[in-house]
Amino acid sequence: MNQDAVIFKGVRNGIKIYIDSNYRSEQIMDSLKRKIESGKRFFEGSEINLTFTGKKLTPDEQQAIIDLISREIKIGSITFDIAESTRPSADPIEFFDGIEEGMTRFVRGTIRSGQLVSYEGNVVIIGDVNPGGEIVAEGNIIVMGTLRGMAHAGATGNNNAVVVAFSLQPTQLRIGSIIARPPEGEVIKSLYPEIAYVRDGNLVIEPYLPSKGK
Repeated sequence: MNQDAVIFKGVRNGIKIYIDSNYRSEQIMDSLKRKIESGKRFFEGSEINLTFTGKKLTPDEQQAIIDLISREIKIGSITFDIAESTRPSADPIEFFDGIEEGMTRFVRGTIRSGQLVSYEGNVVIIGDVNPGGEIVAEGNIIVMGTLRGMAHAGATGNNNAVVVAFSLQPTQLRIGSIIARPPEGEVIKSLYPEIAYVRDGNLVIEPYLPSKGK
């Protein structure tokens, strides 16, 4: 399948992109375009350093790739490293999987409109998230207040992540690849903290009752 022509792998200083030499240029470009579209939300708002490995590309192929990527991603740097040609054995995209434990960023105070908090682990907001505020985490998102802005947990593809808040009233809620918007009309405030998670491919929000379990 064309999607296997290009493999994205998260590394400390950016993203390493492996290009399989067994695919034609048009298949590579198609795969690359699909990968960028599926991860567009993750790439937004920051400069990304890209390193290409695998297939030796012609100058025209390199330029076509640069033109494609620069339309969707703010590039910090781009390197074509043909020395490393071995297909990576790891998963196509390494995402944070410390759902039960792991790196966590704590933010004290209200996240206001126009503010973005992004982290490669879990994020805990000790305060509210106002409309127009955004939280993007590769792990879980915990809001010790009211979440009225946008939240994207499991941002690099982990559908096992959760979003928890004292009150969930988001303008947009996303976990991994699953996205949901709040229903129109009046929102009834829950009497309990709430948890959002993915079940059977759908995003579910319910009261968070520890004794009940997920």
